[in-house]
Order: sequence, then structure tokens, then C-alpha cells
Amino acid sequence: MCWNSLSVVVYSVVFCALLDFGPSRVLAQVTIKANYDYGDKFKIGEYKSKLTLNCNIDGTQDPKYIWKWFKGDNQITTDSEDPHHVDVSENTLVVNRFTESDAGQYTCSLFNSNNNLIDKKVFNVVLKPYMKLPKTATFIEGEKMELECIVYGVPTPEVSWKFENTTLVPSEHIKFLPNKKNISNAILVLDPITMQNRGNFICSGKNSVVFEPVNSAPSYVRIKDKMAALWPFLGICAEVIILCLVIFIYEKKRNKSEFEESDTDQGPETNNANDHSGGDVRHRK
Repeated sequence: MCWNSLSVVVYSVVFCALLDFGPSRVLAQVTIKANYDYGDKFKIGEYKSKLTLNCNIDGTQDPKYIWKWFKGDNQITTDSEDPHHVDVSENTLVVNRFTESDAGQYTCSLFNSNNNLIDKKVFNVVLKPYMKLPKTATFIEGEKMELECIVYGVPTPEVSWKFENTTLVPSEHIKFLPNKKNISNAILVLDPITMQNRGNFICSGKNSVVFEPVNSAPSYVRIKDKMAALWPFLGICAEVIILCLVIFIYEKKRNKSEFEESDTDQGPETNNANDHSGGDVRHRK
């Protein structure tokens, strides 16, 4: 093969241009590492906690490189309306209070000074199941109990229930209902509830990413006797009756005492008056 001087010059220019400006060379030498929690794309956030996404490159970063963050196809910048919610600083993105609306696909992208894409990493950000029950609940024996588990999670968690150490399953006595967000089994129904149902209830959740169940804090259910509401009323009635009897007896004794005193006071005066009048009459005679 023959090379003339012009061919050598043209080839050299093209080769150098590919080395200096071709993204293929940069892609081959610059790669991004992401702080995944596990696998090759998953990042797990906890409800109302801080979530940090970070991308780094091997070697020394060129100051001309530009980092950009995207959620879906939309570029993310520091939230001007609520800067405390999302904060973007070069190769780091921070969500300060992670909620369901923050879950989704995030991308960190690295560009050169010519705005050519060098490399990118995708985060599949999920919300770890969050389960919450009231600390205590009180129901009347023989009535229907409905206990709702507050559930957050992306993907949607599968909810299960335990009473003490026993897993609950549907029966004539036990039923499960969806909540307003249509999450299955989020509401536990016991109909009717009995004294044997007094104790700690726990709801648990897991999803297709978080396989280990996440448990709520226990909710202690108290069961009142069906007559419990009647006893205070009867007690009040008894107190009123006793009070009325005491007042009646006291007034009766007081009236009797006053009557006896009035009789005693009138007797001597009357006798004295009669004696004086009789004496006067005899004296005149």
C-alpha cells in the first residue's frame, strides 16, 4: 500500500480529531460509579428521611465536565419553591424528606464542555414500606372492630397481620379490607370482637424490591365489657338516690326536733299565765 504525503496528513488530522473530540474515546476511558444500595440500579429511600444519590468517575475529574440530574425526562435543579426538599450540587442529589411522590427513575449524566454526553447512570429509586398503627385502641365486646394500618411504599407493599405471635388469615371472624388508596389488607376487621382478642396487633409490609417484611410498632387493643357503659350510669343513679335519702332523713329529724322544742317552750308560759290570773281573781275576792 502506498502512502503519499497528503494521505498521511489527512489521516493524522482525522485520527487526532477522533482522539480529541470523539465521544467514543471518552466513553471508553470515563465511567461513572453510582451509590446503589444493591443490584445494578436500585436505591432505597425511607419515608420522611433523607435520601442521597451520588455519582463519581474514576480518576481526576476534568473541570470542564458538567453534571446534570433527571427524573424521567425532566431535568432536576434545586427546588426554588422548597429548597429544603430537593438539593442538587454537581454529582450529588439530596431529597431531604423522601415520600411516595419522590420515588421513580433518576439519572445522573456527565457532559463535556461541548454538551456531548459522556456517560450516565440510572437509579431506580423505591420507597421502603412504612407501616404504622395507633399505639392503643379500645372497642366494646361483641361489636365490630376495624383497625387500619397506615401504609406507604413504592412498589405497593403486600400487607399482612399478626396478633401477638400468630399470623392472621381470613375466616368467619376475621376479614381484610382495602383502604382508600386501594391497598389490599390494609384494614383488619374482627366481627364480633371478644375478650380473647385483647392484646397486641402488628401489621407488616414487603414489596417486590424489599423482600424482608417491615413491621409496624405494636398496637394494644383493649376490650370493654358490653355493660361497661351502663355501670357508670347506675353508679350515678345510686349516688343521687343515697344523697336524696340522706337529705330526706336529715330534714325529717330536724323538723321533729324543732316541733318538740316549740312544744316545750309553750308549756311553762301557758301555766304561768294561768297561775297569775287565778291569783288575781282570788285576791279580789
